[in-house]
Amino acid sequence: MVEEIIGNFARLPALFAQSEPLLRRSARARITLLLEAGTARRRLRLTPGALSLEAADGPMDGWDVALRAAPEAWADHWAARPRPDAADILGMARHGRMRIEGNFHPLMQHLQLVKDILALPRAAS
Repeated sequence: MVEEIIGNFARLPALFAQSEPLLRRSARARITLLLEAGTARRRLRLTPGALSLEAADGPMDGWDVALRAAPEAWADHWAARPRPDAADILGMARHGRMRIEGNFHPLMQHLQLVKDILALPRAAS
C-alpha cells in the first residue's frame, strides 16, 4: 500500500500542471510540505506556478509543514467519496488520523490551495 501512496504523491506535480485554476491560484504561493505515509517521506515544494516532489531522506531536510499519516489514511483521503474523517487534512487531524506539525503561517495562507492539491489524485482516479 505504501508504494501506491508514494505513487500518488509522485503524480501530484503532473496533475497540478494540468489544472489551470490551480496554476493561477498558486501565482504567489510558496510552501514546502513534508508528506509522510508510515515511514515513506517526500517533500512537496510549491513555488509560484510550479510544484515539485523530492526525496526527503535526510534528517535535516527543510520543510514548512509536515503532514504525517498512515498509508491507510492517505488511501481513504483519495477515495472517490471520502468519509468525513478523511475528506481533508484538517478533518484527518481532527479525527486523529493525521498529525500536522511545523509553521502554520504558510499553511494557513495557502490552506485551500494545499487542500485542493492534495485532493488531486481523488479526481484523477
